[in-house]
Amino acid sequence: EAGEGIVADFFVDASGFRATLIQGALGENFESFSDNLFNDRAVAMPSANDPGTIRSETRATALSNGWAWSIPLTNRAGNGYVYSSDHITKDAAETELRTHLGLLDSDVEARHLTMKVGQVTRSWVKNCLAIGLAQGFIEPLEASALALVELSAAMIRDELPANRADMDIVAKRFNDAFNYRWARIIDFLKLHYVLSQRNDSDYWREHRSHESQPERLRELLQLWRHRAPYRNDLFRIEEVFPAASYQYVLYGMGFKPEPTMCRPARLAQAQASFKDTATMTKRMLGGLPRHRDLI
Repeated sequence: EAGEGIVADFFVDASGFRATLIQGALGENFESFSDNLFNDRAVAMPSANDPGTIRSETRATALSNGWAWSIPLTNRAGNGYVYSSDHITKDAAETELRTHLGLLDSDVEARHLTMKVGQVTRSWVKNCLAIGLAQGFIEPLEASALALVELSAAMIRDELPANRADMDIVAKRFNDAFNYRWARIIDFLKLHYVLSQRNDSDYWREHRSHESQPERLRELLQLWRHRAPYRNDLFRIEEVFPAASYQYVLYGMGFKPEPTMCRPARLAQAQASFKDTATMTKRMLGGLPRHRDLI
């Protein structure tokens, strides 16, 4: 503001969607994810909580052109509708959320948000690293933004270059690692939509279309028709979503591998594990306090 320059060896751009340094000063390209993930808007509003109870989980509920979140807080619930502006208008989205929450006739104020969904082609350019929203943003279906901030900070902690000569090497390693991570998050979020059986709007039909699916996800789904996801499919040490995460979504949405031959010993081991898990679940549920009491 005083017209003076700031000189330093290394800059971290944490300026949010403005991306003041990485895009504003350095002109790095921004890549949109809109070909795979359509949601770019959100409308949010609070609602009352049941004073006697409080849920222990966040709920995500599919709506006509996106999905709604409901997050239980101590004295209220935070709610919102993440949607695609190419498929529904701002006013129609607010009306649908109010109807979903039973607040159609309420005067509670709604906040409308615009999301810049995508990433800079390179997070680290010259002596500048973008972190957080300056690096990129992806719709919050799995709330992966904080994980990427932590992973970025950890890599800087471990690999901060000793001098300028080493910086370009470390920058390339960082960009390779995080471009991989962003691509895998796209795969995992897209999986939720690809497996949907909804056919009541263009939004859901287009999400399932072959053209909107990343190639790597299509290949994995083909393999998973005959076997379960396992660690060699997602091989990084710090995968944001490892193979088990894919299993939860696949099996929870009714996608299962075709029956194959299973060795009797393995089958017996699996059946014993199922039985032990059911017994332990029943025993532990009996001793759990209510969520509000625990808090």
